[in-house]
Amino acid sequence: MAKKCKKSEEIKTMFKDIEIDLNQVETNELQNFMIIFKDQNDTRMQGKVKHLMSDIIMICFLAIMARCDGWDEIAMFAKSKENWLSKFLELPNGIPSHDTMQRVISLLNPETLYSSCIKFLIEKIDSLTIKDEAKDVLSMDGKVTKGSSRNKENTEEIKALNTMSIYSHNYGVSLVQDYIEDKSNEIPMGPELIKKLDLTNCILTADALNTQKDTVIAIKEAHGDYVLALKKNQKTFYDDVKDYLDDKDVLKEIEKENYAEDIEKSYSKIITRKYYMTSKISWLENKDKWEKLKSIGVEKKTIESIQTSEVTEENRYFIISFKDDIHSFADAVRKHWGVENNLHAPLDIVFKEDANRTLEKSGAKNLGILKRICLAVLKFVQAYYNLSLNKIRFLLSIDFEKEIENVFKLLNTDDIAKLLEKNT
Repeated sequence: MAKKCKKSEEIKTMFKDIEIDLNQVETNELQNFMIIFKDQNDTRMQGKVKHLMSDIIMICFLAIMARCDGWDEIAMFAKSKENWLSKFLELPNGIPSHDTMQRVISLLNPETLYSSCIKFLIEKIDSLTIKDEAKDVLSMDGKVTKGSSRNKENTEEIKALNTMSIYSHNYGVSLVQDYIEDKSNEIPMGPELIKKLDLTNCILTADALNTQKDTVIAIKEAHGDYVLALKKNQKTFYDDVKDYLDDKDVLKEIEKENYAEDIEKSYSKIITRKYYMTSKISWLENKDKWEKLKSIGVEKKTIESIQTSEVTEENRYFIISFKDDIHSFADAVRKHWGVENNLHAPLDIVFKEDANRTLEKSGAKNLGILKRICLAVLKFVQAYYNLSLNKIRFLLSIDFEKEIENVFKLLNTDDIAKLLEKNT
């Protein structure tokens, strides 16, 4: 199981220890979101515009929060809430159709919209949490939206939408993402995403597909460190590292200096993870071709079934850009799976992203961006609700006007911080 988001747990502890009266908090963060949406560039011919882009973005954002996953549902939500929406949206020509909303959302610059919203949320998180000098682990991984593909039997073949993300384990959000072109793959996208970030005081993790020389060059230029998985796509390199770290005598020597172990127990199994790390790699051929390479390591995992006593084993091998810090290595390896458990899985389970069958790629991409923004907001307020993300969306769907007001009150971290200080 991947480790939980550090800052989310810190905020959750605050709310658990101190009761917050939301009646004492203003909802002005709704207007701050509107400012973000109004700042988006509208490329339409303004003389022919009937519906404001900012109105449409806000409608879609609120509808997705309220358990609407597709364009038809979003339009139905907007119609049912027209009187309420008109209190703070301009709606010069009423509620737009679902076709209009899809078309307008497809015109958005997803990178600009997402980065503006995530910067806003990270500032909110930072205002409630203690500044930590420990390194953040960032995990880079791709996700395929299966429902967005079509095969030749039905229509013209369309490849599934493939999104590459870099996820922060401290903040519990994707810091940046982009969509992989149909005729490309994850490999060239990784360095391009890394270039958008300052990785100072960060360790970047990635699966073996993204363990590439261009990737480590980009990490070095972004002032970061890395723990990157090795598999047979780097066959000779992988075999050398594997053969060395499978030697029992070598492991006995490593265990004296750079070794860590943790045991995770559940009702059905016991998982033991053993971590070995060494910087004695002068023997490793071609090591100088990998920027910043300082160490190699292995995670040896055993899973024992409590019911059957059956034991399975799995070894994973890594290249590492730092020395003699076994705990940072082990922490990075464990946290890497958080990008699957805390980003990709919620998008499918909570927001039904795999079922998104929007044919127009820009519309599908930007609907996905809005869902990622909603996910980040829901994870922030989850610390207060102490419910699953699905249940928070369900509450919003049955008592929307009350619960969305609470959401925006929780985003008012200035008032929340004052209440926390007053009650401590």
